[in-house]
Amino acid sequence: MKKIGLITKFLIVFLLLAASVTAGDLRNEDGKRYEVKVHESSTTRNTWIDGNSSVLSICGNCEIEVVGIGKIKISGSERVVIKNGKLSKQ
Repeated sequence: MKKIGLITKFLIVFLLLAASVTAGDLRNEDGKRYEVKVHESSTTRNTWIDGNSSVLSICGNCEIEVVGIGKIKISGSERVVIKNGKLSKQ
């Protein structure tokens, strides 16, 4: 019985670590700074991305809103790019 509990705990930790490894990235190829809202589950996190920069592991399963440009849903290790004032996935 003890082994089953230990194995279950190990699997939970492994799955949590695997989920954090598969987070998506946001790359800004424009030369200007943008306000970004990350909608994940029932929360919204506000942040910024500078011109010609990246935010690694921004989220794993969320909707990214770049204020003034639009919204895009990502999951896993997808990469979102801001280029010429537009959002796209790579």
